[in-house]
Amino acid sequence: MLKKILSAAVIFALLLTMMTVFPQAAENGLPFELVAPAYVTARWMEGGDSPTSTMLTYSLSNEMTTFFKNKENAHLNDTIDQFMQNIGCDDIWMTIQVDWALDDVKDSVSGWHYTKYWDGDEYFGLGRDSEGNARYSEWDVIDGGIGNATETVNDIWVTRGLPNDERWLGNPETHTPGVKDQLKSSQYTYDEENEELHIDMSKHTLYFRVRFAVTVRKNGEPDKYYFSDWSNNASTGKDGEKFTPLTKADLAAPVITGLRMTDKEFNDNPVVAFTLTVPDKLMEDATKVEANRGTIVIEVWARVKGDPEFTELQGDWIIKAGEMESALFNLANDERPHVEKDTIIELRCRYRYDQSNYYDECIYSDWSKTISFGTDDINQGSTQIVDSTPDPDDPNQGGKKKCPICHFCPQPLGLCIFIWLLIILAIIIIIVIIVAVAKKKKKNQ
Repeated sequence: MLKKILSAAVIFALLLTMMTVFPQAAENGLPFELVAPAYVTARWMEGGDSPTSTMLTYSLSNEMTTFFKNKENAHLNDTIDQFMQNIGCDDIWMTIQVDWALDDVKDSVSGWHYTKYWDGDEYFGLGRDSEGNARYSEWDVIDGGIGNATETVNDIWVTRGLPNDERWLGNPETHTPGVKDQLKSSQYTYDEENEELHIDMSKHTLYFRVRFAVTVRKNGEPDKYYFSDWSNNASTGKDGEKFTPLTKADLAAPVITGLRMTDKEFNDNPVVAFTLTVPDKLMEDATKVEANRGTIVIEVWARVKGDPEFTELQGDWIIKAGEMESALFNLANDERPHVEKDTIIELRCRYRYDQSNYYDECIYSDWSKTISFGTDDINQGSTQIVDSTPDPDDPNQGGKKKCPICHFCPQPLGLCIFIWLLIILAIIIIIVIIVAVAKKKKKNQ
């Protein structure tokens, strides 16, 4: 009986550890919710690298960027094998598919071009038939790379120039369409001498939709594909979406929490990390801004406690949900040539919006609240910076309740999972001692 209790306790402890420390596959078989690309925006580049080149921007969800950041960290920390083992596969990556149409998305020729082949063949992959033939045109993006899945906003150039070969004309023998097969003759002109396709964007409208394709690989098995829903329709040209530049009122102050000292260094000075929360409104604005030749980035400023002025830090500046890192090198000076690890730091952030094709100067958001180690709100008297944005980590502000000890576990029965593990370990030790004493007593009899 004691052995059964001991075995059950050990198994229970291991299961609790696996549930809390490592990522688990969701109901759809993925370790994150697969949602459609958000706020897709299109801009005809009016030249670019070809007469038809278009830039598409889109946003990734916070959950997706956090997962791929964790995967990146696992690579850097040489723990990727354990990371993938607990997901239940050998590798997982995400790409995008871009469908397009000209003027009418329902037209049988120039409408959406998605076919069943985009979903992939078991052996030949995305966009190919059972004989390995490519069943998509040069403008159909079947397996497009994502610039950086750890960042909120990404972009891709599409509908680019076409030489006068199979990419334009297609290949009937392999059933591979050319872009010419997907357009009506009244919609374009083709300059054969210069090998340039021209579409008059004052008379025509290009439409786009995007979806994520996630590939899961297990050794000895065919790759498995998962697809998000299609995004909103983006458009450019005659009836395309018109861009309105942002104003200061559109930029809420950054929401930052959880300042901590890392074990990293830059130029012999420590690096701090904090958590940035990216709201949907900012995702949407940043996506549209980037599509229209603007940028929204985050500035990180800090000071050693007691210093009168804040100094801008070097480090992460691209908007991404989750952990941001900043080096403290800029806080060193003649009187303080080195920032010690135990130095108390106060940190704040603001967004910088640059839309040089509309504004002569950058626009800045209000400052975030100022945070330090152990507190996400510093009382600075008359200089206190107030932020009314709810803190997603504060249950009193409508956020999710997090464990005050480890900051991420689900707290079974209101107690940190690691405390439970210690209790279970103590019970196991007691049981082992009792069993040993009982055996010894029985032997002496």
